[in-house]
Amino acid sequence: MKILLLAPPGLRMMNPMTFEQDMLAPKTWVPLGIASLAAALRAEGFDVYMADLHDAGWDEVAEILAGSGADVVGISFFTFGRVNAMRTASLTRRILPCATVIAGGPHATFFPDQVLSGGCVDVVVIGEGESAIVDLATALESGADFRNVPGIAYRQGQTTLTSAHRAWTEDLDAFPFPSYESFDLSQYKSPEIPLCYQGLIGTHVITSRGCPFTCRFCSVNRFFNGRWAFRSPRNVVDELEALVDSFGVRHVYFSDDLFTLRPERAIGICREILDRRLDLVWMAETRVDCVDGELLGWMRRAGCYRVYYGVESGSPKILQAINKRFTVRQVADAFEMTHKAGIEPCCFLMVGNPGETPETIAQTVGLVNAIRPATMPVIGITTILPGTDLYELSKHQGLISDDYWLTDEAPPLYTGEYDIDGLIMLQMLLTKGVCPQLYEQLCEMGFDEAYFRLRKIQT
Repeated sequence: MKILLLAPPGLRMMNPMTFEQDMLAPKTWVPLGIASLAAALRAEGFDVYMADLHDAGWDEVAEILAGSGADVVGISFFTFGRVNAMRTASLTRRILPCATVIAGGPHATFFPDQVLSGGCVDVVVIGEGESAIVDLATALESGADFRNVPGIAYRQGQTTLTSAHRAWTEDLDAFPFPSYESFDLSQYKSPEIPLCYQGLIGTHVITSRGCPFTCRFCSVNRFFNGRWAFRSPRNVVDELEALVDSFGVRHVYFSDDLFTLRPERAIGICREILDRRLDLVWMAETRVDCVDGELLGWMRRAGCYRVYYGVESGSPKILQAINKRFTVRQVADAFEMTHKAGIEPCCFLMVGNPGETPETIAQTVGLVNAIRPATMPVIGITTILPGTDLYELSKHQGLISDDYWLTDEAPPLYTGEYDIDGLIMLQMLLTKGVCPQLYEQLCEMGFDEAYFRLRKIQT
């Protein structure tokens, strides 16, 4: 039995110069989802192939499918990429009509009935995938009834049925390291990486899963059922050492949602990196209330040069409204400690959360200018995503329904208090306050033109 795992073609973005959907989002990181599933399957002796179709055209996708002869095809489903994922499934059904098509990932987990309803997908893996995909493959190979596999959904007639709940894996050390053999790591370049490190071979590494916090705009807590599981320091650095030795990796992005939730574990990873004399530079993401001076000192000595914090807002009212559960004072303290440790502190910001006003934007401007992030903040507009408290609020307000995800539209901005024009104006107001150089560049091209381009991209 041959198994093919696919990351679907990437999103085409609006070109602000031509207003056409002709820009492909850059290939940033290895698709660790399918790489992890492949490793789990190979550990059990299955014949597995992978393809990252990010920059592939549909003719190339068809050729890959036709040439694969696959009996089982697994496809990653994320909300932003759900349209291309479903198109990949449809193409698979046409070209490989006898293959079993499996969908997994956040969007498939939140909407299994929708993913199954078109008849192109046979099975949805709900939540964590490694153990479920192995059990599914075992059942399919032996001819056993896969309906007895826990943690899946499947179609019976016009009804979606869900099997027994599958317990989440508490010991992430039990999983093999992701398989990288199908990927040329030199092709993956994240724009977050500074120019001085762009020449290094790099990848991202996930050392933990989940998040115990319940920010209103984020679906991670629900997807992982409120839990946070982690790998041991020794296991993490065993993978790093293998990446260095086998693939020449020199740059790592620890892309956990909460790399430092347990500071003693993060320090343990730093100690292991230092003890093994690994020649790495790296960055990570975490919360401002999950760092201290000692931890940051260890991180810097072990090669960390940048930390991204989800600050979101400088307004106490907004922080409370989105349930961030930290204070403006804690933001300032974390940035001060990070600067002092010799690490670049960077921040993610949002505009348009419930309760946002020009006054709350002014508070964010004041905070950002005080904490001095090392790079221009990443300024996003609050987007409605499944699995979030904001999504439930938006449904209650009549802004969206579950049927929205049956369309080809991108996830919508939250317009409960401002229309799209108002949200872009708030974004411009924040940009003017925290990055006046960029704001001046926008004005130089003509404020009306810059605004028009932003609106075309957002819509």
